[in-house]
Amino acid sequence: MEPKFQTSFIPKKPVTMTGQARSSGMSLFLLLSIIIFLVSLGLGGYVFLEKNLLVQKINADQSTIETNKSGLVSDSITVESLVQLNSRINVANSLLAKHVAISPIFSFLQTATLKSVRFKNFTFSSASKNPDGSSKILVQMSGIAKDWETVASQADEFGKTEYSKIITEPKISNLGLNSDGSVSFLFSAYVSPDYIVYGNNTNN
Repeated sequence: MEPKFQTSFIPKKPVTMTGQARSSGMSLFLLLSIIIFLVSLGLGGYVFLEKNLLVQKINADQSTIETNKSGLVSDSITVESLVQLNSRINVANSLLAKHVAISPIFSFLQTATLKSVRFKNFTFSSASKNPDGSSKILVQMSGIAKDWETVASQADEFGKTEYSKIITEPKISNLGLNSDGSVSFLFSAYVSPDYIVYGNNTNN
C-alpha cells in the first residue's frame, strides 16, 4: 500500500521580510554617504578658493608695501634735505640778526644835523666794553658850522633826550675859526649797539 502524504500550501509560520529590511538600511546609508561626500567636496572647494584669494591678497599687499617702502626712502631723503636747509636758513638768520649795519647812523645824522652844518671824514670803530659785555661803537666826524652859535645849537640838538637811546656821550671838541668866519669842530659819540643791529632794524 502506498504511503499518503498530505500537502498544505498554508505556511505554518509567518513569512519574514529580511531581504527588504536590509535593502532599506543600505539605501539610507548610501544616501547619507553621498550627502557627506558632497558636503566635503563643497567645503574642500570653498577652502581652495579662499586659499587662492588669500594668496592673491598677500601678494597684492606685499607689492603695496614694497611701493610704499621705496616712497618712504625717497621721502626720508627729501625730509633730510629740508631739515639741513632749514638749519642753514636758521644759521643765516642768526648771523644776519647780529650783523652790524651802519646805515641807521646815517639816517640819524640826516635827521639830527642842522641845515647850516656839514660833516665829513666819518669814522666808525669799536671801543671799550660796556658793563654787559657788548662793545661800545665809537663814531667820529669832523664838521663845519656857519658860526659859533650854530655849533652850540648843534651840540644842543645831539644832546636831546629823544636821541639818548641812539647816541650817548656826544662831544664837540677841537673848535677852530676859519678865514671865512665858519667854525670847524670834531664830533664824537657812542652809538647804541641795539640801534645798529641788522635784525632790529629789519623788524622795525
